[in-house]
Amino acid sequence: MRDDTFLENRRLIFEYISNNPGTHQRKISRDLNMHYSTLRYHLDYLEEKGIIISQTENNLKIYFASGKLSAEEKKLTTLLQQKRFRDIILVVIDDPGSTSSQISDKLSVKPTTISKYMNLLEDRGVLYHVKTGREKRYFINDEKSVIRLLMAYKKSFWDSFVDNVLVLYMERE
Repeated sequence: MRDDTFLENRRLIFEYISNNPGTHQRKISRDLNMHYSTLRYHLDYLEEKGIIISQTENNLKIYFASGKLSAEEKKLTTLLQQKRFRDIILVVIDDPGSTSSQISDKLSVKPTTISKYMNLLEDRGVLYHVKTGREKRYFINDEKSVIRLLMAYKKSFWDSFVDNVLVLYMERE
């Protein structure tokens, strides 16, 4: 009986990580309704066996299924898992060439907050800007990769904004 429970827990954890790459332990624990210590035990086992891999980002240990994503895709999925980054990326996909003030207005977020996130997205190579006069207009560096990841993992976002932007993008293509 105990072996069946262990195997089932490991299967659930692996399946969750495969469908939600770049998520951290607390989120996995909450979503699977699994005690944190039990989860850590199974995560350590799966990682030791090479079935999953982890990396630390912003003091969080995040997990990926082994061999499923490239290093660039891992960086991008980690950002897409975070609502604020995802929303900014979606606004820029929906309206390429948006300024930070337009993005701030669309998301109802303070311009200083948007600026902080935009700088991080530029530093990580997700966005780039073109200056027109005194304004910076923002674009996605590799839009097709972003769209592919959004489509592949859209279930993990539980976000109608993702669905709406993907529909508009497909109609535009």
